Amino acid sequence: MEKNFDIEKRFWAKLAYVRKQRKLSQMKLAEIVDMNFNYIGQIERGEANVTIKTMRVLANALDVELKTLFDFSF
Repeated sequence: MEKNFDIEKRFWAKLAYVRKQRKLSQMKLAEIVDMNFNYIGQIERGEANVTIKTMRVLANALDVELKTLFDFSF
C-alpha cells in the first residue's frame, strides 16, 4: 500500500509541475478540460481519485503524453 501511495503522490506532484511549466493556473486548466477548478486542486493535493480517462484528458490539455505524468525524474 505504501508503494502505491508514493506513486500517486509523485503523479500529483508531476501534474502540478507540468501545469506550472505550461504557465497555467488551476482555474485555466479547469476551463480547458471543462472541470471545476476545485477538482483540479483536489487532484493535485491527492484528495480525489481519478480515472485513467481523466488522466488522459489532463495530459492532452497539458500537451504531453500520459506517460510523461508518470516520469518522476523532474
